[in-house]
Amino acid sequence: MVIMKLLFRRLSFVRHLITGLTVLFFCMFSLSASAAFYASVSKNKVAKNEVFQLKVVSEDKASSDDIDFSPLDKDFFMSRPSFGSSINIINGTRTNRSEWTVSLAANQIGTVTIPSFELNGEKTQPITIQVTNDETAPGSDDLVEVRSQLSRSTLYPNESALLKARLIIKADPRRLQDPQIAPPKVDGMELKAAGEPNQYQTVMDGIEVTVVDQNFRITATKAGKFTLSEPSLTGTLVYGSSFNGSTRIIPLNTTPKTYTITVEPKPDNYQGNWLPTSLLTLKERWLDSNSQPIESSRYVTKVGDSISREITVQVTGLSPEQLPDLKLNYPDSVRVYDEKPVFDTLDNGDVTMTVKQVLIPRQSGEVTLPAVAVNWWDTVRKQQQTTTGAGLTLTVKPGDNPAVVGATPTPAPTAPAEVQTVTIKDPGYWPYLTALFALLWIVCFVMLVWKMRKPGKPAPEAPTGTASSNYQQLQQALQGNDGIALSHALKRWQAEVVTTDQEQAQLQLALSELNQALYSANPGSYSSRELAQLTKRIEQQQNKRKKQVKDPLATL
Repeated sequence: MVIMKLLFRRLSFVRHLITGLTVLFFCMFSLSASAAFYASVSKNKVAKNEVFQLKVVSEDKASSDDIDFSPLDKDFFMSRPSFGSSINIINGTRTNRSEWTVSLAANQIGTVTIPSFELNGEKTQPITIQVTNDETAPGSDDLVEVRSQLSRSTLYPNESALLKARLIIKADPRRLQDPQIAPPKVDGMELKAAGEPNQYQTVMDGIEVTVVDQNFRITATKAGKFTLSEPSLTGTLVYGSSFNGSTRIIPLNTTPKTYTITVEPKPDNYQGNWLPTSLLTLKERWLDSNSQPIESSRYVTKVGDSISREITVQVTGLSPEQLPDLKLNYPDSVRVYDEKPVFDTLDNGDVTMTVKQVLIPRQSGEVTLPAVAVNWWDTVRKQQQTTTGAGLTLTVKPGDNPAVVGATPTPAPTAPAEVQTVTIKDPGYWPYLTALFALLWIVCFVMLVWKMRKPGKPAPEAPTGTASSNYQQLQQALQGNDGIALSHALKRWQAEVVTTDQEQAQLQLALSELNQALYSANPGSYSSRELAQLTKRIEQQQNKRKKQVKDPLATL
């Protein structure tokens, strides 16, 4: 009985041992299977907009687009996922690893869940994130600000108002992510930029900020009421806290300020060109021929002397295209030279137009130069105004050159003189000289033919191998392999020889290779063997050509 009990106990122990090993085996298998694809986070308790890392790992081979992270956009600010894969071989066993890393920042307070991701039939476990509010974190208004100012809220058709906008960034602008600056908006009116934006660094309230200034011109086209919205900025800012070392992604979104603009109709009783403005000034000055100002309303001058007139009109609330042309009717006794108007925009938004004219009296006597007058509508007093400049009366005396007074009389054309043909009957000595030259030519030709047919010793042939001094210097430079001396000698010799197009191309190629070897960024050695053979062949051809020129009748 005792033996049976001991045996039974041993069998029971073995049975429990086998059962435990089986459970442990299945647990290990389940753990390894679940560890083949999993997700983890660097923090599960974060503050709103605080950045943390999400990591998804797979023990199988995968590509970067196998996992869709778009469900995270609902509750998180998400960066672009980074992907990496690796292959490990240990003791002949090959393993793969694919890893995705994403930076996240919760955009709401409370409990948010990172959903499950699926890959090849396997899924990760969802992860719960606790999001709290951080009272010390800066808001959008603490980091960016938009200020604007509208010059006028009541306009007339064709009148303009100036909107001055200023964007203030109270953080490092390099930390801005995808900033979008929306320009001002208004329906039913014309809007365009007035000048280029101006960006600079300054200090406001003890903080170093980045400022962007931009002016806009709003022009009324019809009567009514309109709503104008100032510029706005949207984007995100990567903000680092020096207190706890955390990084936050703060959304930036400014609320645009709005303005109501009232455009009143054009008055029915207005006369002349429509020019609505709150202020118009006209300045005028006269200058004599020595560019000295003329102060009085009367001036004594001479025929032919020049007088300059300069008119400057400054208006508020108009663009250069809306300013009228100044047309003046001058008497016929004055010649007028108009220069092209010059426009300028002042710092306060006013526009100036400067017109210059040069006047030259052509006749003596009393001449009255008309005054300039500009009609405009005063939008402040709501009445028509006329701004007039000062005219000038000239007392013109005869000039030093009387021909300037009027047009120079053109002399009547005279009849051409009668041409008389004279026939020369005496030929002079020209026929005798012609006969003498003909006789000398015949004598020389006969002597040349007699000398050629007379037997005698043949003239010694010029050696074909005779080389010029420049060619000899070139050969010496080739033997010495002196690059600089070779380049100079080659150019001198090339100037005295006659080459074909093919030979010229070969020499040019050789010279280019020589310069490349001498003066390039990586100079090297140059072999002069091919250049020596080429120059020798050309020199021999040159000597043959010289022999043919010296004895052209040798082949007959």
